[in-house]
Formats: sequence, C-alpha cells, structure tokens
Amino acid sequence: MRSAAILIFSLMAYPVNGQDGAESPVLTPDSSNEAIRNHMLHHELNGTQTGALAEHFPDLGRERAYAVQRSRLIESRKTDEHVGWKLGWTRKASSDEVLDPIVGHYMSERVYKEGTPVSTRYFTYDEARAEPEIVFYLKHDLPGPVVTRDELIAAIDSVGIAMEFVGFRATLPASREHAIVDNGIAVGVVLADKRYNLADLNFVDIDGRVTVNGDETNHGSTTSIMGEDPIAGLLWAANELPKWGMHLRAGEFVVSGTVCDPLIVSTGDNATIEFTGMGSLHVDLVP
Repeated sequence: MRSAAILIFSLMAYPVNGQDGAESPVLTPDSSNEAIRNHMLHHELNGTQTGALAEHFPDLGRERAYAVQRSRLIESRKTDEHVGWKLGWTRKASSDEVLDPIVGHYMSERVYKEGTPVSTRYFTYDEARAEPEIVFYLKHDLPGPVVTRDELIAAIDSVGIAMEFVGFRATLPASREHAIVDNGIAVGVVLADKRYNLADLNFVDIDGRVTVNGDETNHGSTTSIMGEDPIAGLLWAANELPKWGMHLRAGEFVVSGTVCDPLIVSTGDNATIEFTGMGSLHVDLVP
C-alpha cells in the first residue's frame, strides 16, 4: 500500500502559491475566524497543505473550530446548495478506544453521482483516502437540542452506500479541532443510486469493503461505527450539531464515517466499495 505519509506528514511552507497562482491568505496568532476560513479554503481548492494551524493555533478550542466551519457554510451557501453532512473518526477499531468524532458538511459541488468519473482536482498533492460508508437520507428536520433514537429513526427516509474521499490540508501536529476547521477533511463523496428501507437492514450482518485497482483491499463491519452501528453515529451528529448552531434538515444526507481503514488513491486509479446485501459502487479517478 502506498504510504499515507506523503499525504499526512508532508510539510510545506506557507503562504503557498495555488494552482491559480494566487498566494494563500497569511495567518498570524491574531487572525480572525474569517481569515482562518479563507486560508484553509485556499489550500483545499489548490490541493495543498499548510502548517499555519499547528504553528499559530495549536490549542484551538472546539467552539471556535465549529464557528469557523459554520462561517464557511454560511459563505458557501451564497453560491452553492448545502446538501449533506459527513462524520469523521466514528469508527471504533478496538473496544478500549475512546472516540472523539467530528462533523463536516457537503455542498452540491462536491457530491458526485454513481457512474461519474471523479476529478482529483481537489486531492492533496494528488492523493486522497477512499472510504466505504453508509449514507442516510433524511425526511424530517432534527433541530434538537436533544434528539432521541426513536425520533431519529422516524426522520430517516432511506439508506444507501457511499464512497467518500478525504484529505488533510493541515499538517501535523494537527488536532481534531484543526480537522473541524478543515471541514472534516472532506474532499468529495460519491452516492450510490440504490436506496434501502432502514427496517430491511440489520447492520450486525453488514460488512463494508474498499478495493483499489482490483487488488488492495480493506474491510470492516458497520457495527464498528461508534462501536454500535451507523445509526448511533447519526444520532451523535443530530445531538452534536445544535451545540454549535447547526442541525440536520429534511432533504439532507449524512455519511457515517469509514467502516475500515481507508486506502490511498490518486489520478488514474479506480476504487470499488461493497457492502453485504447493499451492492457495490465503482469510481474512476481522472485529472
């Protein structure tokens, strides 16, 4: 497997010139939320990394991190439609692991239909991680501040599978708060066409798999999400977002977080995900 070190650990000087030739906004310890937002957005749009968060904001708090992300969401809604959410760090790889999940959001521009080649334009230095995930589609708003599991289940319209691509724009040492500022390290997501009724699914029996170039494969159980099932991850998000001035809405989707270790992909690769009884999804990666 190609090492993720290039993606995660490479240290680049900043500010950096992007693909459009523009220099990223300079950050200092006194930079505003808007400046942080614009700095990270620049690196995302240009497929580059920055060490500015690690240097100037090593102890960034969660409240401010979500304030920066919310600012980005408000700004993005001026030119694009907010269509979904993504969860990160929801997989419990061992029974003694302590989870610390985060949430990011998706605008329509980064959501791809099944059968559509995905451009690596926004991959970090032409690399991202491919993840197999469960996706929930909502039919009711869930404003909170407290959402019960029964209320959540009643709000689920259907369930499907998705392949998400993620990539770090902040170099190490990085915190979960830095990932929140970086919009949950979201790059893009491909949603399978087929949808299922939640009542017809038993997550105990459903495993997910990701395969790259028909060769390298990782797999895991959907019950690894929150150490329970993907519904538990969705419930966590439904109760987490209202703390930071956001909430789940009817018509949106939520991807669960990966059910196994992801695989590194780049231009020219192809990746396939499969879920027990829920079919498969194949994606070709193009420049």
